[in-house]
Amino acid sequence: MPYIGNEVPAHFQSSPAVVRFNGDGSDTTFALGRTVGSVQDILVSVDGVVQDSAAYTVPDGSTLTFSAAPSSNSGNNIFVYFLEPNAGSVTPASENKGNFKAGGLFRT
Repeated sequence: MPYIGNEVPAHFQSSPAVVRFNGDGSDTTFALGRTVGSVQDILVSVDGVVQDSAAYTVPDGSTLTFSAAPSSNSGNNIFVYFLEPNAGSVTPASENKGNFKAGGLFRT
């Protein structure tokens, strides 16, 4: 749908809530495409079975590593759901920065 105005900045666009992978029976590492803080920030399902966090690690925050290679069923059989909220920051334009009274909402 077309819109009027500027393009939406990338840091305000939503990240995918889930990524899918194909297990081949031999690969144990998969690139998540974004960074997570810990294994508690994702929910992993293989062949429809939710995996215990002891079955995988995220050593560098962006690579999912299984302790044993997932099965080689046809199609996307590994689903990773991201549970943590997306964080972002907003920096006001320089003309909107200024002298606020005691941290208030109104400029002087």
